[in-house]
Amino acid sequence: MSMNDDLVLISKQIQQNNDAFNKVIQPYRSTLWNYCLKLTGSPWDAEDLLQETLLKSFSSLSRVEQALNPKSYIFRIATNTWMDSFRKKKLETEDLELENSYAEKSVTYSDIYEAVETMVQVLPPKQIAALLLVDIYNFTAKEVAEIIASTEGAVYSLLQRARNNMKKLHSQHTKQELKYIPLSEEKEQIIKIYMDSFVNGDFQTIGTLLAEYATNEVVGKGLDIGKDQIRKNSMGDWASDGSKLKLFSSIIELWGRPAILFTKETENGSVLWDITTVEIKDNRIVKHKSYYFCKDLLSEAANKLQIKLDEEKDMYGYYW
Repeated sequence: MSMNDDLVLISKQIQQNNDAFNKVIQPYRSTLWNYCLKLTGSPWDAEDLLQETLLKSFSSLSRVEQALNPKSYIFRIATNTWMDSFRKKKLETEDLELENSYAEKSVTYSDIYEAVETMVQVLPPKQIAALLLVDIYNFTAKEVAEIIASTEGAVYSLLQRARNNMKKLHSQHTKQELKYIPLSEEKEQIIKIYMDSFVNGDFQTIGTLLAEYATNEVVGKGLDIGKDQIRKNSMGDWASDGSKLKLFSSIIELWGRPAILFTKETENGSVLWDITTVEIKDNRIVKHKSYYFCKDLLSEAANKLQIKLDEEKDMYGYYW
């Protein structure tokens, strides 16, 4: 058996274990996604943080030999991953000047929800995490201390400062709109050719649009690297299984980014089927991402676009 075969065998074993892991995590997945959304302020970034959290949570299990609370475990990974990213981007900020009064009571859910975008931009990351985990997700101070690698006393101190700062933010809060950069005419034309080819099952044409080392990621499920692998695997599956679907596509602005919206006509009207994004370089598609399996992101998009979500699509054995 070659080393390549060894890796294929290991990959299959990992996939089986990952399926078991996903079943354990599933009850907390939507709650975790919403937590990631509050931390990042963007559904796109929330999905990225969720996927990175799940990947790290699964891979770290091989080094853990103690009993774990699944919810606390994945929230700890998400919090630490986000704070690490925060540090790398050098977005650490100084504490706001505290009010003299001690905030004994929690600020309200609506206060936090309305100011969350500004909160993420202004407050230090540990204050944000402590406030969200305690006041929104009902973790105890002891649990939060374990999540952020601190002490109960430090958590109470973080909450005191965060709640005082939140009072100021709530009165000053103004929502900041994401700046949208329109596509160039050349890129928009390539995307339109891709969309028409996709809904018509014309994968020969799509193949001509792909860069030699393009990637096709079905977020949360798999990644194909290289044009040949994409044709053989993910695009090949769609060509054989999806030709019976009657899809419609359009380019839209979604949360500050250009995205491709796929809808399907049903007896009850149009439903959201998938959202994809593409990156283009030198007139070729270099990165293609499908959010077909990302229920929380698709639900958020469906609400924003005021369209029903396709809840009955073929999930290829994947539990939604």
